[in-house]
Amino acid sequence: MQPIAQSYLRSTDGSGLIKDEEALIDSLKPISGLVSNFNKRISEASETDQNHTIKRLKKDLPPGWTTSTDTDIDNRKLQIVGLNFSTNHLSPGTTSQQPDIKMIQCDSRIEPDNIDPTKSKIFQCQANCLELKLEASFGCYILDASFSPTGKNLLISGCDSLTDHSLVIWRQGADGNWSDNNRSRVGGSQNISFQLNRSENTLLSVSRDGNVKVSTLNSDGRWSESVVLAHTPHEAGYEPVMASFSPLQDKIMSFDPHTGKINVLREDGNSRWTLLNQLREIRQIGLTPLKFKATNNYLLTYNGTKATIWGCNDQSNCLENKFDMDCNELIEGCQMSNDERHALIFSHEGNQVFFLARDVNGNWSQVGEIRHSEQTANYRSVSMPNHIYTASFNGSGQYALTRDLAKKSIISGYDDNGAWVEKIEIPSCDYACFSASGRKVLASLGSGSFKIWDCNSTDNSLDKVQTLEHIGSDKAIFSPSENLLLSYGDQTNYACIWGDDEDGNLVEKARVCHQGGIDVAYFNVQEDSVLSVSRDCTVKIQWLDRDDEWRGQLMVQHQKNIDFAKFSSSERLAFTVSRDSTACILGRDDDGKWTKQATITIPDGYSIWGVHFNVLDNHFLIYGNKFNGKDHHKPGLVQLCGIGDDGKWVEKELITLDHRIKRAKFSPDGDHLMIHCENKLESVVPKGGTALLWKIPASPSA
Repeated sequence: MQPIAQSYLRSTDGSGLIKDEEALIDSLKPISGLVSNFNKRISEASETDQNHTIKRLKKDLPPGWTTSTDTDIDNRKLQIVGLNFSTNHLSPGTTSQQPDIKMIQCDSRIEPDNIDPTKSKIFQCQANCLELKLEASFGCYILDASFSPTGKNLLISGCDSLTDHSLVIWRQGADGNWSDNNRSRVGGSQNISFQLNRSENTLLSVSRDGNVKVSTLNSDGRWSESVVLAHTPHEAGYEPVMASFSPLQDKIMSFDPHTGKINVLREDGNSRWTLLNQLREIRQIGLTPLKFKATNNYLLTYNGTKATIWGCNDQSNCLENKFDMDCNELIEGCQMSNDERHALIFSHEGNQVFFLARDVNGNWSQVGEIRHSEQTANYRSVSMPNHIYTASFNGSGQYALTRDLAKKSIISGYDDNGAWVEKIEIPSCDYACFSASGRKVLASLGSGSFKIWDCNSTDNSLDKVQTLEHIGSDKAIFSPSENLLLSYGDQTNYACIWGDDEDGNLVEKARVCHQGGIDVAYFNVQEDSVLSVSRDCTVKIQWLDRDDEWRGQLMVQHQKNIDFAKFSSSERLAFTVSRDSTACILGRDDDGKWTKQATITIPDGYSIWGVHFNVLDNHFLIYGNKFNGKDHHKPGLVQLCGIGDDGKWVEKELITLDHRIKRAKFSPDGDHLMIHCENKLESVVPKGGTALLWKIPASPSA
């Protein structure tokens, strides 16, 4: 809250009184000082000005507020002695309950933490059910605001000026209050990326000045800087410095794309991070922008025609050269399998892929190679020499998938003799990928034709292939268990559910029919429901009935295009949001039937940017900004719905803000709401960024 300008308090004419009235209404922080000055000023005004002022003040006070006054016109002693306000905010549509009235005496002050949210500087609340926990502001902009995985830390990276960039961490204490326990600054407009480890006691931050910093959490709850690695400051044409924790979280690896230099830090038994020694400097330099991924015990790098595998020796605290391979061709890329037992290297011109494996003694060797054809490829209507541009392992590392510019994919893996060989060649393939588990390969052959191979057989064979034909579809996805598939596309008016029959053949189980093309479709986690979104402005949920047949169906019809439709994270609920300014919450009844539980009206003039359920599925969030970018009156909107005392969904809060909203999200535990605003985006240089953190009241279903 800003203090009232002193020029207002010194003015004694009628216009000055009007300014004082507005100041009294618009600010509650220095309330006793305002009232005292107002009473002094009004005693010096004329009788007419006194009466007009009191009338205007009573008229313009917020709903539920009234003034208590002593009036003695003969002695010219008209003054405010108190302000009454309501603290019982009714749910929308409720009128029967009598609000409680409380008195704020004029000789008391409202402390900043107790300011009524309706009077805050940048936002307006409808119901005031949320508790404002902190307001973090930056003078220039906020780059990122996010919760830690546990929700106990809030990390905000922003810039107060073009020469002052900060990363600030707030931590929630046992009493539920939040405190600033770290503030890291860098010179210049330096974007800071950051990560917390899973225990949330180590902070890794990377700034564009090239510095990689590791900070640890002390016993007093403060962060202390333990390691700083200096790299090349970011320059145009290069990716910024990258750094991340290893999957096991006991190492940190950094990569400088400008120099190709790699460093590895290891956490010892005393929770200290030390730099591993390198008998030979490690560099990775390639033809294209390099992707870097931190690993646990082995590191695969390449430089020109040579690839090297390095091992992390914790006893000697150094990186050792484990294997070198010269490919005689410029290397296009390389990859280590997730279990770090296999590696692949593919060349730029030779169209070869070399496969390496590690034995039980930790020794690496080449186990095979495959070659793609050198035919000319027609890539984006341009004729050019063919070459491999992507290669990947499946989850187990037992199979690999390579793809070239000529739209040919090859599945390779071990044969019965332990050699790595080509298994399946897939010509004229639009795309091919492993399933999430890596047990299957899905390939799209175009024109609604798909093929599926099972990589989980015990005899290293890929002989059995399943075919899926759905004319007009261009997408096919696996269910979470990968026992079902779903095909759809914008050139077909139905989504198709596929599964195995009793003989292991892929057959059509059900169709979800619409009047237009299908934009998107999903399985829920339980695999007993499918949600589909169509260009005919409908959302449908198809589900298995009690006879295990896909016969149940719910349809939601909107009047305009649908922007969002999805299951909640628990998949017990779903939502739809349309450009017709309505949103729907969908859920299941006791019989497992999907029904519409609530319809929410979104205020006119706002475009919705994001929609979320919290993890508890008892609050629902909608946020967005005004269509008209020139309309600066409360351009940002947040709607919060929750489950009421009767178990039904009601609007809990409607927040409008003076600034546009970049993001709004729930904390991981679902108890807090964070709103990230950007102020004055129309400026060449953004002027201001604000993050608001709210505590959400307990819900009856929590």
